[in-house]
Amino acid sequence: MKAKAGDVYTVYNKYLERYTACQVAYIAPPDTVSKESWAVVLSLDWVGDVPLTAEELPLLHPLYKDFMYWSRELHLLRVPIEVPSQYTLVGTLPPFTDQPCRSYGGWSDGYDVYLQIRWQAIPEERRRAFKEAMDSDEQTEIGGIPVKVSSHRVTDQYEPFDSALELKALPCLSTLICEQWHPDLLEFLRENPFVDELTLLNHGHRTLDLQGTSIRKLMLDMTGLQELWLCEDTELLLFQNEGPDDCIIHAYGDGSRLTLQFIGEYRPHPELPNLSGIHGIQLKDFDLSGMSSFHSHLKELRLWGAPGNLRNFSAVSQFRELTNLSTFDLFGFGAADIPTQEQMPALKWFWMTSLPEDAAKVAKQLWKSKPGMDLRITKPRKPEWLAQNLDNPFRGWDGAEHIPAAAAKKAANQYRKTRSQLMKLAAEPGEDSQTQALEAVEAYTQTFNKMGFIETEERDEIYMALRGILDALPGDTLQKDALIEKFEELRDF
Repeated sequence: MKAKAGDVYTVYNKYLERYTACQVAYIAPPDTVSKESWAVVLSLDWVGDVPLTAEELPLLHPLYKDFMYWSRELHLLRVPIEVPSQYTLVGTLPPFTDQPCRSYGGWSDGYDVYLQIRWQAIPEERRRAFKEAMDSDEQTEIGGIPVKVSSHRVTDQYEPFDSALELKALPCLSTLICEQWHPDLLEFLRENPFVDELTLLNHGHRTLDLQGTSIRKLMLDMTGLQELWLCEDTELLLFQNEGPDDCIIHAYGDGSRLTLQFIGEYRPHPELPNLSGIHGIQLKDFDLSGMSSFHSHLKELRLWGAPGNLRNFSAVSQFRELTNLSTFDLFGFGAADIPTQEQMPALKWFWMTSLPEDAAKVAKQLWKSKPGMDLRITKPRKPEWLAQNLDNPFRGWDGAEHIPAAAAKKAANQYRKTRSQLMKLAAEPGEDSQTQALEAVEAYTQTFNKMGFIETEERDEIYMALRGILDALPGDTLQKDALIEKFEELRDF
């Protein structure tokens, strides 16, 4: 079904767990982004427990997006002209707007609408104070430190408050980073509907109850934690320590709105049978077998290697409801392990980056024919590449569009040469070891000074590669701080 100007559709919004509506404002001609025409879709300010009916059409109004830091504007989006099957045509109305739209996307999953409706549920007086604080030039004090009233983020390490209630002086605060526990923290969070991102380290608790707060994104130190209650709004829980946790997690709908991100190792959580997503980072050796028996309703699985081996990857086909799947820098599987369309009928987003070459070829063959599939299989790796690059921190440069192949090879070679030199100097020190080490760091730095493509990401990788070498050096013969200072002095990127 193709969209037509004036068409009004209703659709189930999984975030609100209710129905919402939208209108096709107009059909835009092909442009530089696509040779096909676009449907420009306008969200409508309507929510219902059952789908919208034709009788309700005269009562509809446009939805304006102004939640949090957004300025008030219509919620418009350019989308493909073909209407997805989950959208139900209700009828037609004269279009509410012909306003130009420069935002592109797919037919909305309703997340922005959810955030706007959530915002509108906050008392108007508090919303007005939030917006006024955004534009304020005034200052206040937090822990004796001058802080702008318009501050969005506070870190207790830099604004060392004792009482969290001091933060009431910041009406548009939304992100809070706590590296220690504050006794009245929960009281503050439960009274504040705007703080939706919380980092909590070194809290020292065995049980923690965040019910009644508005935390959507939680970065949490799981050390020693045995039981955790999340609020209904929590969408993302990121473990801040490596290794498996030992915590029972209570979440809305047994995890139906929740994604967990772990580091290195994962212990399945049978108390979350409806868990929506799992993200794994810094994986060295990860086994997928058996996980589906604990999280059979998983919708998203993203796995990043350190790099690492992904064992029993074929078990991913047991996640029958999975819609999004991606891997990065993971190996140890082959062509026979790639799932088929029949095995994973719900899959619509499939990205694999830096993977075995035979698996990459089959993944493209099996999935390129699925209509509407977002498929991206890049950086296939031959066995000889794996043998040479698993210890190469610049392996991501190989195959990157903006990095010449010769530069990627030169970076890897320089890394290995510098590592070998410094390791030998640290293990067999002599009178001029520090001088030779400084010369090695100079050669390392000058290699990258000659590369013209380096931006923030590459600069961080170059620094971390050198930092990794220094951290691995045995003993304390070499003055590591002086070597880093030499690097900072010489680099011009």
